Formats: sequence, C-alpha cells, structure tokens
Amino acid sequence: GPEVLFANRSLETRAELAHAPIAGLHGTFGVQTENTHFSALSAEGGPDTVPVTHSKTAAAFIVEEANAGPLRLSAGLRYENVERDPVGNVKRSFDLGSGSFGAAWPFAPGYSVGATVSYAQRAPAIEELYSGGPHDATATFDIGNPSLDKEISRNVELSLAKTSGLLRWKANVYRNNVSDFIYGRIDDALVDEEGNPGDELRLRRFEQADAHIRGAEAEVTWNQTGAGWSGRLFADTSRGKLDAGGNLPLQPADRIGASVGYRQGDWRGGLSLVHARGQDRLAASETTATPAYNQLNANISYTQHLERTDLTWFLLAKNLLDDDIRVSTSVLKDIAPLPGRNVVFGVRAKF
Repeated sequence: GPEVLFANRSLETRAELAHAPIAGLHGTFGVQTENTHFSALSAEGGPDTVPVTHSKTAAAFIVEEANAGPLRLSAGLRYENVERDPVGNVKRSFDLGSGSFGAAWPFAPGYSVGATVSYAQRAPAIEELYSGGPHDATATFDIGNPSLDKEISRNVELSLAKTSGLLRWKANVYRNNVSDFIYGRIDDALVDEEGNPGDELRLRRFEQADAHIRGAEAEVTWNQTGAGWSGRLFADTSRGKLDAGGNLPLQPADRIGASVGYRQGDWRGGLSLVHARGQDRLAASETTATPAYNQLNANISYTQHLERTDLTWFLLAKNLLDDDIRVSTSVLKDIAPLPGRNVVFGVRAKF
C-alpha cells in the first residue's frame, strides 16, 4: 500500500499533593495536562488517514480513602477539558466529569466483599473524529465522524475475595451501561487506498449508539509469592450488546486457564494453558466466527548476580501446540492469526 507517515509529539505534566488526614480522610489531589500533535499523512498525495490535529487536555482530580467502622471507603472525582483542533476540519471541545465510590468490608479474617459504582465521560479519540484514509495496520479504510458526542458510562462492580493464606481467590461481576458508545463498524464493502471501490481494504466507519457490557472474572491462586511450587486457575467472560439490539463488534471469547510455576533461589519456571471457546456472537456487520483454541506457553529463567548488574537469562516458548489462534477482539482476526510455535531466548540487564 502507499506510504503513510504517522507522527506523534506529546508533552504531559502531572502534579500530585497528598494532604494530612482530615477527619479520618486520607487522600491526594492533583492536576494533569497533555499537549499533543498527531497526524497520519499520505506521503504520496492520496487521502490523509488523520489530519494534523492539536489536542489539549487539562484535568484536576481528587482521591480519598477513609474507614467507617469495619468498612474501607474510597472515592474519586475528576474534571477534564479536552480540545481537538484539526487542520481543515471542525474544532471540538469536551467538558468531562468522572467519579467513583467504593466500599470494602472484611466480613471475616482474610475475607472481603466489595462494591464499586462509577460514572465516567470520555472524549472521542482523534482517530474516531477525523480519520479519512487508509489504515494498513488494520487493513481498513477509516472514516471518522467529527460530530461524535462524548461517551458516558455508568458502571457497577461487585467482588468477593479471600485475601490471606497460601490459597487465595477472588471473583467479581460487573455491568457497564454506556450512552453514545463509540465503535468502528466494518462494512463488507471493499475499497482501494483512495477510498474508491476496490478489493484491498474494508470500510470502517466510527459510529456511536447506546450499549451495555456485562461480565465476570474469577481467579484462584496458590503460593504466589513464596518459594517452591505455585499455581493459578482463572476464567473470564464478557457480553457487549447494543441497547437497540444486536452485538457489539469484536466481542472477547470466553476463556479458562491454568498455570503452574516453580521458584527456587535465582531460578524461575512456568507452564500455562489457556482455552478460549469459539466466539460466534457477531455484530450485524461481522460475517465470520472465531474458532476455539488452546494456547500452551512455557518459560524458564535464571538470574546471575554480578557486581553492579543483575543478568536474567530467559527462554520463552509460546503456542507449543502450534494452534491456529485468532483473537476475536482483533480487527485482523480473519487475516492474521497469532504466531505459530515459537521460541524466544534473551537476556535482561538490571543495574
């Protein structure tokens, strides 16, 4: 495809100040700014993927914690202004507010139950607003929408955990209701690098609609920090749907996995197996399901202590079963699977 030059120059500042306890409240407040110039311009006179866009962000936030009897309470607030100023397109400004409140209750020694509610607003990304050209990394021709509204999510999460001992576990369920959820809808239509009918790139339009996402995660661990053998079991699942009906695109597959590790002195080793179920919960614009897969990985490492440096020699073996692994959350799932069986040998230096 034609050459597209991506450029990104960004300066970020952040200042935080922790305050002395006030009426049992421990917390931090701060400010954050970001100044970014981003572009993805055609080097050959074709349509620019993203015009030169100057973004400015200014935010203030506060995070507080307190104990109320046996309850551990936490809360946060954030206000943010985001400006997007593109060359040759509409300048946009977004005022964003976010907040969260959580409570954890250790109802028995080593056990805890918790709940968190949060409200968050997100400004559309530069690419979602102003794209208008080929994006070879995703094999799409992206079309942004400069009139997108901010995305607003209301979230609730419940958790239960065993927090002490060799054997620990945690489980949580969540639901997110999102107004004006922004997503890329990929059409069957194929175009060329100029956006005319062709056979190279799929058309991806950024749209928004009300949606909801719900899911659950669980994990059991054994001896995660001590020497000798360790183990972990996990599972996760998620469902995302449009309120008007139909699935969100690029849904994650249900997964279950297990790993075992060994740690002794300067030696580390491990083996992990993840099974993902087939994913056929397709959006209206999707045509192909993602098959199930098994991913078996192994690793071993040894750390050598020199005078001023620690050298860690490692060997990673990935996808030992040489399975055809297609990630359902990837735009390229039908085009590019993950690598087959592969081995990486390397060394890390710490000084």
